[in-house]
Amino acid sequence: MKALVYSGPGKKSWKEVPDPVIQQPTDVIVKMVATTICGTDLHIL
Repeated sequence: MKALVYSGPGKKSWKEVPDPVIQQPTDVIVKMVATTICGTDLHIL
């Protein structure tokens, strides 16, 4: 799957990463359908 990987201020890139897998009986995989960012996020990214 594609993931936006954050490596520090001003350092982000799209990378191909493995799909998540359930490893423990208490694990869950959450599918994000929407998200938002705030002004602070913009300064960090």
